[in-house]
This record gives sequence, C-alpha cells and structure tokens, in this order.
Amino acid sequence: MRQLYLRDHSTDLHGTTIIRDQQGQSRYLLAGKWGLHHDVLSLYAINGALLAEVKQLSLGLLPKFALYQHRQRVGIVGKSFGFVRQVIYIRGLNWIIVGSPLGNRYRVFGGGRLVFAIKPVQLTGTYYHELQVEREADEPLAILIASVLDHWARGGQVNRQRVSFTNRSLEGDLGMNFKIKQ
Repeated sequence: MRQLYLRDHSTDLHGTTIIRDQQGQSRYLLAGKWGLHHDVLSLYAINGALLAEVKQLSLGLLPKFALYQHRQRVGIVGKSFGFVRQVIYIRGLNWIIVGSPLGNRYRVFGGGRLVFAIKPVQLTGTYYHELQVEREADEPLAILIASVLDHWARGGQVNRQRVSFTNRSLEGDLGMNFKIKQ
C-alpha cells in the first residue's frame, strides 16, 4: 500500500497540483479546472504521459463526472444526497464509495476489497488529502475520485452569513429548517 498526498484546494478552483508519495517524491501532476459543463481534470505521470481524466458531464444539485483511463471511459460517478454519511456507486468500475462529507473521510471498495481510503491530514501547516491506495494501478483513478469528492465538499459549503434559520430552536441541529437569503 502506498500513501499519496494531494493538497487541499479549499480556495483554488483551477490550476496545477503535484501529488507526492510518503517520501515527498513527486509522482503525478494534476491539471485542469472545475465549474463549467465539460470541464476536465487531467492526471499526468511526472514524465508527461496522460494517465487518466475526469470530465464534468452535468451541473446542478447532483452533478455527474465521467472517468477516463488510457483515453477510454471506464466509469461514471454522480453525487448523491447525504450530509452525515454518503454511499456513492461508480458505474463501470463497480466501486462503492462510503464516507462522510463532513469529515472528508472516505473508503472505496471494489470486488470485495478496499481499493483506497481518503482522510485529511495536516503537514507543514497545510492541509492535504492522504490517499492510501492498495494497488499502484488504481492510483490514477483514486486521485481523480479524491479530487471529485473534494470538489463536492467545497461546493457544499454555504456562506453562514447568507443562511437564515426558519426555526431558531433547531439552529444547532443541522436540520433542514433553513433558507438561503437573496
């Protein structure tokens, strides 16, 4: 099992990221942007070879993304409802993502085995996503799926100054009794 570190992009929606292993060696380069229909994130080996891509297929509350490896579509991942726990199925790969968007911790299973796990860690004062990947062949898709999950986590953050609770007694309950101010 190898550990990879992907920098948390809480404020950056596009750009380039270097993915490093536990020894600090550069292993992959992630480039692209999110936000519009058909936007793409591409994962390259350090030597410049394209390994995998994720393309945004739809927008809205439940966006979908297509995963490509070696220029072939291998799966589709779509956001599901869930605030405390999420279960997401990746069609084509037959992988299941189980985790918490609040804690940003996920485990991905396929074929009765753990494919990879994601958890946030703080290294040298910066937050990263630590990916523990069981097989090296799964690393490119694991990195792209972690990027999609991070994108959803950032997209789900609501500016607290724009939230108005309709029932003040439920304000600390994280219930559904709130509305967004215009």
